[in-house]
Order: sequence, then structure tokens, then C-alpha cells
Amino acid sequence: MALPDLFHEGSLGGVIIGREPYLANLDASGRLGRTLPTDSSWHLEGFYRYQLNDYLSITPGIILITNPNQSDRHQDLVIGTIRTTFTF
Repeated sequence: MALPDLFHEGSLGGVIIGREPYLANLDASGRLGRTLPTDSSWHLEGFYRYQLNDYLSITPGIILITNPNQSDRHQDLVIGTIRTTFTF
């Protein structure tokens, strides 16, 4: 979902929801078929691009990844980002 001109002309707010690549089903015999985790993993992201002028924007954001490596035994990942875009 994108929200153009949010709070300031030329700026952009956004939310991204998706699935990480995952293994949905495994047909394997023996130990391999029993040891691979198959928990659902989600990618949630929010960002806000602030347009400083015609040539420069700054985009802070935050990313949350649930059940990394398809395992609920792993803690969720939280990643902070900041991007600077120069337009020529």
C-alpha cells in the first residue's frame, strides 16, 4: 500500500506485507523429512520517503520478519533502515 504526498508534497508512505520464500511441503524419507521446520514466515515493512528537494530524499523504514528460517524457535527479526536517494 502506498500513500503519496503523505504529510508533505512529494513524500511517500508505504506498507509492504509478504511471505518470505518457504518450503510448503517435503516428500523425503528418513530423518530429513522429520527435521526441516515448516512454520510460516512473514515479511512486514513500513517506510516513509521524505522528499527534501527535487534531487534528494531520505527514507527511514523498519522491517519485521517473523519465524526466520521457517522456525518458530527463532526470534523474530527487526531491521531498521535508512536510505538516501540522489536524483540526477
